[in-house]
Amino acid sequence: MSRFKKIAQKFEDRVENIDFFETSAIAKIQNDLLKIVDEETKQILFLIGEPGSGKSVFLDRLPSFLQGYETIKFDTPFFEPVDFIKTLITRSGEKVEDFSLESMIQQAIAIYKASNLFIAIDEAQLLSKPMVELIRILADSKAFWFLLAMHRHESEAILKEPQFASRPHKVLDMGGLTLDELFDFIQQELRLAHEESIARDFTKKYVKSIHKLCKGNFRESKKLLNKLFLLMDEAQKKGKKRWTKPSRCLLTMAAIDGGLIRV
Repeated sequence: MSRFKKIAQKFEDRVENIDFFETSAIAKIQNDLLKIVDEETKQILFLIGEPGSGKSVFLDRLPSFLQGYETIKFDTPFFEPVDFIKTLITRSGEKVEDFSLESMIQQAIAIYKASNLFIAIDEAQLLSKPMVELIRILADSKAFWFLLAMHRHESEAILKEPQFASRPHKVLDMGGLTLDELFDFIQQELRLAHEESIARDFTKKYVKSIHKLCKGNFRESKKLLNKLFLLMDEAQKKGKKRWTKPSRCLLTMAAIDGGLIRV
């Protein structure tokens, strides 16, 4: 694989097998979350942010800092209440005693009442009405912690739902990358790839352009960088040495290719 393609892979949009980069927003949410679970009773927590802000990565890291808590993460919310409850029961090692939904709810509550189970659900804005009602029932039992991650836009309507608005809950807001954080992230990834010379070429003026184009969004920034290095790979293949270093022109072309600039 060519040099620039290897670098482009560092900025692919994925959650698994990546080097975690802790932003100030993530650090704040982590500290706020630890304070809540330490000082308050079990309840529903909401993690909101723009698509690509890092919510999924944060959920994946819950077990690393929620010491003493058992965490379970659901990547997609497309399930029926019966299947959800059945999963909670069977993962404890117990067998379902009665397959009616009401009985399974009571059995799950009895199993986890004295536990510290932390349930995280990604893309929670897609939860069905029956699932929202089930989460309300389970949260009212004080047997479970819930962390529902959702897009900022949809969260406004969901938080007004009576199941949530009238009950104790906290909202954790996942903000975007600052300019300095984006610069540090790019430098980190390039140095981990042993690309010191390209890291030196990536000056603040180019990072500032990326930050402005992507509005500090983590996913969009990585997407743009991925396309930038693929363009540099094409230039190298065609012997266009001039275009194998970062430039405003290449950034503009990558932004157009990624749909950040419409032409």
